[in-house]
Amino acid sequence: MVVLTGQLSSAIAAPELLDPFFWLFLLVTGVLGCMMAWVSAMQINVTSPVTHHISSNSKAIAQTIIAVIWYHETKGVLWWVSVVMVVVGALTYAVVRMREEGGAKLNSTPTPGSHNPENSKPAEVKNNENDDVSC
Repeated sequence: MVVLTGQLSSAIAAPELLDPFFWLFLLVTGVLGCMMAWVSAMQINVTSPVTHHISSNSKAIAQTIIAVIWYHETKGVLWWVSVVMVVVGALTYAVVRMREEGGAKLNSTPTPGSHNPENSKPAEVKNNENDDVSC
């Protein structure tokens, strides 16, 4: 992208390229980014893409609220209404999922010593044998 926008010479001439502090933070940022991607993949594997999306949105809203409070910003009523709507939606989703999982545990009482890994995943992650498409 730097080459396409014609900023390569500016990037090469930047004094930050010689600053070890810059490279340290660049390295830390890259490692943290990779770790976040790995955790996201693990979360999707254990829960579902929908749950991951709700979780990501909740994290973004929390970060936004913290930033608004930290920087003493003033926001309009509609901004706060939209934030409250996202928070209420995420909480509603969490409550519904907890009730579904609680009901599923009550309905499927496994015998001691038996473990069925298929039942440990949420409904939207389970494989449906009827939907198996082969190439």
